[in-house]
Parts: sequence; structure tokens; C-alpha cells
Amino acid sequence: MTLENSEGKAVGRDVIEHPGAACVIPMVDKETVLLVEQWRVGAKRALWEIPAGTLDPGEDPLTCAARELEEETGYKAGKLEHLFTMYPSPGILDEKMHIFVATDLTKGVQKLDDDEEIVIKPFTFRDLRVQLKANNLKDGKTIAALGYLMVFKPYLGKD
Repeated sequence: MTLENSEGKAVGRDVIEHPGAACVIPMVDKETVLLVEQWRVGAKRALWEIPAGTLDPGEDPLTCAARELEEETGYKAGKLEHLFTMYPSPGILDEKMHIFVATDLTKGVQKLDDDEEIVIKPFTFRDLRVQLKANNLKDGKTIAALGYLMVFKPYLGKD
């Protein structure tokens, strides 16, 4: 992509186009969140993170969030609330990530893609604070989403 800087000069930039993603914080109860652990090729390791996935063509973020929650965890949300939208890496990606919180969960069956291997684990907010402070959570969307939830929706994260 070629842009024009403030002096009117052409400047080349690389941009990776992305259809967008939806991410969801699954709340088992007011004190417990489910995270999924899966291998991330860019990090060259498995990471604990909130469920997330790429929007299908024409799909709205709410539908994607519900789909990814069920696929990755087996849970269905009685309620999905949009928290915020962010650009995870605007220096190189045009991707928008839509972050939701899921409550009133009912257990179903995981529907993993053929290439997915996912471990699910409940974390209390106390556990998450310890993990965040110790720099053990490395996934950016997860850190942003949990931080937002703890600051702006503290009634959901009581110890």
C-alpha cells in the first residue's frame, strides 16, 4: 500500500488484510472464566487465551462469537454482551477484533476443527490476577479483554 506522508511524499507500507475476528470471555460464574490452551505457530508454543475466531464472509461478530464459544469450549451462552472493539496490531493488520463476554452458560459438546487441539481450563479471577502479574499470560487479546473486564465490569470478577 502506498500512503502520502504529511510532506506529500509517497510512503510504502505493508498491510495484511483480515476479515475481522470475534473473541469471547466465557463466564462460568461471577468468579470463574474459561480459557483455552492451543498451539500458536507465531509464538512457537501453546498459549492460554479466550476463545476466538475469524469472521466468515458476511458474518456478524455476535454470531461468530457464539459459534467460536461453542466450537472451542462446548458451551452455549444465554447472554452475549459486546464489550469493545480493538485493532490488535494496526501497524501491519487491518483486522478488527470484537470482544464479548458470555454469561448464563450451558454445557454442550466441543465442535473442534480437524486441525484444532484445545484444552479447556477454568480460572478464577484471583488465579487470573496472579497469572497476569507473573506475566504468564502472553496472548494480547486475552490480556486486553480480561483487563477491560476487571476494570469496567468489576461486578463480574469478584473474588
